[in-house]
Amino acid sequence: MPLAVGACCLMASLSGAALIARAWPKPSGAHRAPHPMLRPVEALDQFEAHCPHEGRTTLHARLRLGGVVCMDCRNPDGSA
Repeated sequence: MPLAVGACCLMASLSGAALIARAWPKPSGAHRAPHPMLRPVEALDQFEAHCPHEGRTTLHARLRLGGVVCMDCRNPDGSA
């Protein structure tokens, strides 16, 4: 009998902990570290283009070795 009561108390406390953990706020990504800056010799020119990651028009840089990088999210983008 005491073993059953202890098991019930344990199950109740674990289910309560699961509900609390599920309600805990998830990270939004606003805390992410800033990306390193491009060196001036790497960027040829800057222009505005649509960034699919940001979902809006942002400033992009065309790189010396080819390719395009969004200056806000630093994700490579082949749109230009």
